[in-house]
Amino acid sequence: MSSSHHDRTTRAADLMHLNAMALEETEQSLHTSADQRPGAAGERLHRLADTMTETAGDIAERARGLSDEAKKREPRG
Repeated sequence: MSSSHHDRTTRAADLMHLNAMALEETEQSLHTSADQRPGAAGERLHRLADTMTETAGDIAERARGLSDEAKKREPRG
């Protein structure tokens, strides 16, 4: 596999990790907002935040897979 493919794979994994971290930060903010809202509105925000947590986990898992793939195919010098 070419070095440029390795570089793209590594960059994609890095960006995916950053996106997952951003989603987790947003999830925390949504939970904080939900705690301040009574009733159905707060419940909806909590559900939305939980969905974001799941999405962040899925993205992080895919990023780990790409990182592992890039490491396996790393050019040896």
